[in-house]
Amino acid sequence: MRLTVQLRNSMVCAVWTLVLISNCIGESNPTVIASAAEVTTEKQLDEWLMYYYLHPRPDLTVSAIHLMSKKGWLSKASSQSPVSSFLAQVFVSNSDKTKSWLTELRASSDDQKTMAALSVWMAHTSNSVSLLESAGATGSPLYQDYVRRLLMDDHPPDFLKDTISSAGFLDALWGSFFATGDERYVQRLISALPLLDTKGDVARMLIGGAAQWSLTSNAVQHPKVMEICEKELKTLPDDQKPTLEKIIESAREKRK
Repeated sequence: MRLTVQLRNSMVCAVWTLVLISNCIGESNPTVIASAAEVTTEKQLDEWLMYYYLHPRPDLTVSAIHLMSKKGWLSKASSQSPVSSFLAQVFVSNSDKTKSWLTELRASSDDQKTMAALSVWMAHTSNSVSLLESAGATGSPLYQDYVRRLLMDDHPPDFLKDTISSAGFLDALWGSFFATGDERYVQRLISALPLLDTKGDVARMLIGGAAQWSLTSNAVQHPKVMEICEKELKTLPDDQKPTLEKIIESAREKRK
């Protein structure tokens, strides 16, 4: 079974980004988590997820997973792609800590362990297989079966190269950007804007529309996203510039 099919092709609404943006007013407020030993409030969780790339706190990862579970995020299909892509990047940059995090999560609920396992698989690091083998040695039969299926699929999605095929894919790009600040993820979102003009293909038009909306919203919240949009505008073909110009203009207006 190819689990990548679930992540690449499930046509889910980009709800995750919407929820986070609607909960965040203004720009980053690092004081919310600066002295926190754990993520215990919704404001802390929003700050940790949305602005991790500005002030990374990998030490809060386990408590953040606990709170996401408590909020019911991890049991929603629409959360799989964005949350796992975010955590995968955290795991990639903290490969020396991932094993201890998985150990801490062993006594946690299946939704937490499943999300962690999916994220380890997506991280695709040199120790991902051994970590999954160890994690899947215990737990409920359902969880162990899930880990076994992950281990059978050695082709996790590559969000920088795979075809953008769903709104859920866009959420994964944002999750990856929030964790890393890597402009390539925003560039890929910009590359989806021409889908708005695919007449007769409603699904592709909706993806293009979701890209337009999410770029506008995040350009309001994240100065770096605005900077990337402004830079990319200079390199786009003339026929693709109007949509990005509209995004930049709308975001500037909302930031006033």
